[in-house]
Amino acid sequence: MNFSGIRENTKLAMATLVEYKFRAALTILGVFIGVLVIVEMAAVLNGFRQTIVDQMEGFGTRNVYLWRYPFLQSGDLPAAIKNRKPLTYEDAQFIRETAPAVEYVVPGLAYVIMIPGQPPPAPPELKYKDKSMIRPQFMGGFPVGELVMNVRMAQGRYFNDVENEHRANVCVLGFNVVEALFPSEDPIGKQVNCLGQNFTVVGTFAKFKAGPFGSENQDDNDFIIPYWTFRKMLPTIDDNFIVARMREGQMKEGLVQIEQALRIHRGVSPMADNDFEMMTSDSFIKVFDDIIGGVFVVTMFISGIAFLVGGIGVMNIMLVAVTERTREIGIRKAVGAKKADIIWQFLTEAVTLTGLGGGAGLLFGWLIAKGVMALVPSLAMVIPFWAGAFGFIGSVAVGIIFGLWPAVKAANLDPIAALRHE
Repeated sequence: MNFSGIRENTKLAMATLVEYKFRAALTILGVFIGVLVIVEMAAVLNGFRQTIVDQMEGFGTRNVYLWRYPFLQSGDLPAAIKNRKPLTYEDAQFIRETAPAVEYVVPGLAYVIMIPGQPPPAPPELKYKDKSMIRPQFMGGFPVGELVMNVRMAQGRYFNDVENEHRANVCVLGFNVVEALFPSEDPIGKQVNCLGQNFTVVGTFAKFKAGPFGSENQDDNDFIIPYWTFRKMLPTIDDNFIVARMREGQMKEGLVQIEQALRIHRGVSPMADNDFEMMTSDSFIKVFDDIIGGVFVVTMFISGIAFLVGGIGVMNIMLVAVTERTREIGIRKAVGAKKADIIWQFLTEAVTLTGLGGGAGLLFGWLIAKGVMALVPSLAMVIPFWAGAFGFIGSVAVGIIFGLWPAVKAANLDPIAALRHE
């Protein structure tokens, strides 16, 4: 069929849609909803993923994170994993000594850390004069953590090696802690009380990037003191998390060296699984992508149902159209129209119908995304090109698939019988 024929059929299809506006609108509703669900879910998931990627890259793409438990947990863990022994400061030292691809190794301790099967300790409370803050992220770390975790200071400085070695009572505060305790005064040099001990504030962090969809970034609740001060203050807490920074271009070698070092130092037998977990920004993003993939499969199923409903509606309206225009079909065939011409006429009408529904779904989805981002700028909702293309192509495919039978039925009408139809 040539281009002029398609153009003519499109004009006929549009004229029919204008004549039966309400019926056409109800018919394309299913396709509209199907495309809208696809593009909105894709926008949400794409924005969520980008936020995660930005946060992970902000900490550094050369970092490897180590802990005894899985970083992402769902359900109850097996006893073998629950009973793993903690990572220790000595584990970190052994990595530093035996893994040449590792540039820095930073062990750390956290006061409130979720240990599977055990209730968390009571959250600490920070106090300054008549102000207080509960549930800070109370951690002990090393000065090199400022470099490895790529943090930005807002005021003052990070604590130094001398303060760490001498177990000084100094601290660095996150943005939310400063807002809670020092809303109208300079925190540097002031003393904050935690668990009965006073700590001198030597620095504060700049505000971290917001979490997914503008949620609070928990790192803004940081209350960090020197590692050895933490050990002196809380000697029973020895469940270390470790961050290792690889040398430039040596991530692959570093992962192998870290795994070998920990297996040797922790006495893991050659045939046994690791009794620790390793995570990089890439591996975390990959796990997240797998989760997104599962969510999107569900989205496709829901959209498929909407497309099916829309397709049935398209088939119904096209069958009605064939009945209503039987005499017209007879006249066209009598003056020389071929079966292919009739098929193309009705297929074009069906595709125009569903294509309009798909286009409306894309436009409405785009307007929703823009509106949400205008109201809440921290919510990243960008519709990826592939989602828009998939939604529109899917809507056109619905028109072809569900419009084919009515089109063939119209083409197979006997011209004499069609002309006699009232």
